[in-house]
Amino acid sequence: MAGASARKRTLRSSNPLPPVPYTKPYLAVPDQLALIRSRGMAISDLPKATEMLNRIGYYRLSGYWYPFRASTTGATGAVVGDSFRPGSDLGTIIDLYIFDKKLRLLMMDAFERIEIALRVQIALTLGRRGAWAHRDPQALHGNFARRTDPKAKKVLHQQWLQKTDDQFNASKEEFAKHFRRRYSDDNPPIWIACEAWDFGAMSHLYSGMQIVDRDEIAAEYGLTGDVLASWIRNINVARNVCAHHSRLWNKPIPAQPVWPARVSDLGHLSGNIAAQTRAYGTAALTRYLLRQTSPATSWGARFKGLIFSFPTSPMISLASAGFPAGWEAQPLWA
Repeated sequence: MAGASARKRTLRSSNPLPPVPYTKPYLAVPDQLALIRSRGMAISDLPKATEMLNRIGYYRLSGYWYPFRASTTGATGAVVGDSFRPGSDLGTIIDLYIFDKKLRLLMMDAFERIEIALRVQIALTLGRRGAWAHRDPQALHGNFARRTDPKAKKVLHQQWLQKTDDQFNASKEEFAKHFRRRYSDDNPPIWIACEAWDFGAMSHLYSGMQIVDRDEIAAEYGLTGDVLASWIRNINVARNVCAHHSRLWNKPIPAQPVWPARVSDLGHLSGNIAAQTRAYGTAALTRYLLRQTSPATSWGARFKGLIFSFPTSPMISLASAGFPAGWEAQPLWA
C-alpha cells in the first residue's frame, strides 16, 4: 500500500493541473458506438465495428482516430475537441489500425535479424579479449565500467551484469538449463551468455564497449561506433513500441539517431528531423543494416508493398510517419 501511495504522489506531483475526479461512466460497446456516432463518426459496417471494439477496445482504437478529430483555434493555439471532422469513417480507422499492426510485425521481423547479427558480432569481438570479457571492467569503456547511475547508486556495468545474470538464471531455454546443471559454479562465457540478452541488454553493452571494439563492428556496416550505437538505441525504442503493441505509424521515436553525411543512400534524410525521428527514419536505417546482415532479403520489397496499402483519407498521410516525397524511388529501396 505504501508503494501505491508513493506512486500516486509521484503522479500528482508531475501533473501541473489541479486534480479532477474521474466521472465518465462505463459504456457497453453499443453505447460506445452511439457516442462516437453522435460526435460525427460514420459507421458504415456496424457488425464489423462492433466486432472490432469488442476485440481491440475503445481506448486503444481512440489513438488511431485522433487525427480525425476536429480542432478549433484558441488563445494558446489549436484545441482538439471530441467531435470528428466531416468524412470521418470508422472503417478507415480500423484499416489504419490493421495497417499499423502489419507495420509493427514487419519491423519486428527486421529487428530480430539485426539483433541476432549484432549479438554474434559483439560476442566474437569481445570474446577475443577473454571468454568473460563482458564481465571484466578492464575490457570495457571506462564510462560504462566505472560510472555510477545517480538514481540506482550502482556502477552501470554492475547494473547491467545483475540484469543479464538474472535473465540467464531465469531462462527456460535448454542451453541455459544445461549450462546451469553442468557448470553450476561458473558464469557462462560471452558466446553463451549473449543468447539470453534482450535487445536492450545488447544495446547497453555495445555502447559500453571500448571505442576500438565498437568501431570494428560498425565498420562492417560502413559506420562509426558512435553512429551505430545511436542507431541501436533508436531500434531498441522502436522495438519496445512494437513489442508492447503500441501505435507506431506516426509516433515520434525519442532516441534520435545520428545521420552520417557520407552514407549516400541516407542522404535524402539529411536535415529532415521529422523523417529521422519517426517510423520512416527507423525503417530507413533498418533497411540499411539489413542490406549488410541479409543481402538477399526481400524485406525492402515487402515494406514498400505494405506502405503502398496505407489507407486513403484526406485526414491522414504518410508524411505524419516521416515519409518524404519520392521516398520509394530512393536507391535505399531499390
